[in-house]
Amino acid sequence: MRLLTALLFSWILAGTLNAQAPVRPKLIIGITIDQMRYDYLYRYASQYGSDGFNRLLREGLSFESTHYDFLPTYTAPGHACIYTGTGPAGNGIIGNEWWDPEWNAKRYVTSDKRYQTIGAEGRAGQHSPSVLLSTTVTDELRLATNFRSKVVGICIKDRGSILPAGHIPNASYWFDDQSGNWITSSYYPDSLGLPEWVQAFNNRKLPETYCSQIWDRLPGVTYEQSFADWKKYDRGRYAVSLTGGFPHNIPAIRKKMGLGVIRFTPFANTLTVDFALEALQQMQLGEDAFPDLLALSFSAPDYGGHQFGIHAEEVEDIYLRLDREIARLLNYIDQRYGKDQVLIFVSADHGGGETPAHLKDIRIPADVFPESKVDSALSAHFKSRFQTDRRLIHSVMNQMVWLNHQLIDSLGLDRQLLIQVAKDYLRKMPGVYTVYSAEDILQLPADAPAIAALRKGFYPKRSGDLFIQLDPNWHPDDQAFLYGGATHGSSYAYDTHVPLLWYGAGIKAGKSYQPATVSDIAPTLSAFLKIMEPSASTGNVLERVFER
Repeated sequence: MRLLTALLFSWILAGTLNAQAPVRPKLIIGITIDQMRYDYLYRYASQYGSDGFNRLLREGLSFESTHYDFLPTYTAPGHACIYTGTGPAGNGIIGNEWWDPEWNAKRYVTSDKRYQTIGAEGRAGQHSPSVLLSTTVTDELRLATNFRSKVVGICIKDRGSILPAGHIPNASYWFDDQSGNWITSSYYPDSLGLPEWVQAFNNRKLPETYCSQIWDRLPGVTYEQSFADWKKYDRGRYAVSLTGGFPHNIPAIRKKMGLGVIRFTPFANTLTVDFALEALQQMQLGEDAFPDLLALSFSAPDYGGHQFGIHAEEVEDIYLRLDREIARLLNYIDQRYGKDQVLIFVSADHGGGETPAHLKDIRIPADVFPESKVDSALSAHFKSRFQTDRRLIHSVMNQMVWLNHQLIDSLGLDRQLLIQVAKDYLRKMPGVYTVYSAEDILQLPADAPAIAALRKGFYPKRSGDLFIQLDPNWHPDDQAFLYGGATHGSSYAYDTHVPLLWYGAGIKAGKSYQPATVSDIAPTLSAFLKIMEPSASTGNVLERVFER
């Protein structure tokens, strides 16, 4: 009897322990598509094949009302939010660049001169995630498995690889325009040189092969979602030699721009998948008991959107070809791992706005805000008001103004009076809804226009003294909007509403129309993996992901 009781107890205990042991996928692939508005899932659906985006929609779980809940909506804050579960107020990533009081200069988000380029000459690898204040879900995965889970970031853009990969990945790779290589930084474990497999991949010279092609429309495709006569708006100047209208003679343009022209073409996405598939194989991701994570980001849609505008044939072509690359990735997963062994989530770092010149032509209120002239205009106003030629402004960018506090105080000027004078002046400019000070952002009630989003995007040690809130469909005069193209950065739906798809690993297919935020991705993934959420996470777990 005692023996039977002991056996029964052991059986119950074993069952309990097995029930508690986390069942994890072998591999997680986080896909971030740069500047993918939510509607791109459906706008081009009739032209997509059955094995790419349409498969994700058919077999995955789509959160149809997913938004960013903070400002600003740029690449670095978006990528950071996806993997930290919080906005700039928690992770410190307030933009792609900002005025840094420690440097007393403009700072690019991941620039770090303490480290050297690995894989090429020059400074393209002098980067690290040091400004990222929070842990990422990728960090937490590494910590939870005693560093036995592998993490790698891959993106054409440095910041799109570095921030998702976190502080302690196995590797982070990005593209170098000068050499055409995938490179990294001496911050990472590959500090003594690129692994042999990366060197071998670079030696294949695939960027040269892709840049030897003419970029033309896909045969048999009508491009029915692209606007006729769009070429007059299709005059972006990020790539001076690459103006609108097919076909594009990429070999000829390469002679002027170098291999960097690939960023503006669908071939950048193909190259990214080429490298990702090689990394999966050579790094043996997903081949042991500890789940690995590939943070994969596609940048060409953003370059294309900035350059050509969201209604251009070029943008439609980039998405139609990206659809084929997604299908290639999913087919590889089927063959190598099996769908249920891999968890995939797909989202975007921000959306993208309409081209103001086009909206004006069809009588929708819109225009371009002359942000590039704010510094000189406001400085002249300060000179008249306070009788000083001294430079009281450090910088104006991202609709923020950084004031020179040290100089203002040394001149005995009333800082609060100066801020009020600036607010009153800027509010009179066309396209300005209002202007908030840093104190306003922290003190005004959350139901004041855009305050909740601004507060979640505000980090006191880095953010500016003033934030300029523009009217809907008004955009700052960066290079794209001076000549055409698209941009992003606002709290309006065209910039905040992005896709969110979960696929594989037993995910039940369907759609949810309940509101979700991008900050929910990291805590949901953490719950799925039974690990701690990132240290500054503010998002919520999306329960629908766990329905079976």
